[in-house]
Amino acid sequence: NEDAAHDCLSDLGKLGAIQFTDLNPDLTPFQRRYVSYVKRCDELERKLRFFHAEIDKFELDIASAGRVDAFLSTPGITSGSGEASKASGAQLLETLEGELGGYESQL
Repeated sequence: NEDAAHDCLSDLGKLGAIQFTDLNPDLTPFQRRYVSYVKRCDELERKLRFFHAEIDKFELDIASAGRVDAFLSTPGITSGSGEASKASGAQLLETLEGELGGYESQL
C-alpha cells in the first residue's frame, strides 16, 4: 500500500534517522516517478506567492497561521499514525489545489 509506505517514511523522516541512496542516478529529474507531484507543488507555491503579493499590494494585516510543524502534527492532517480516517498526501494536495484555485479565481 503506497499510503503505508508514505506513513513509514514520514515517521522515519521525523526521527531524522534516514538517508536515501539514488538507485537510478542516470534518470533526469523529469523522468522521476513523482515529478508530477513536484510540478503541482510548484504551482501551489506560485499561487501562494501571488496571494502574498496581493496582500502586500493592498497593505493588509494578516495574522500568522502558525508554524508548519504545528500544522503537520495536527490530528487528521497527515497520515502518520495509520488511521484510516486521516487523509492521504494525495487527498491533501487535491484539497489544497481546489481551495487555492478558488481563492485565485476570486481575485
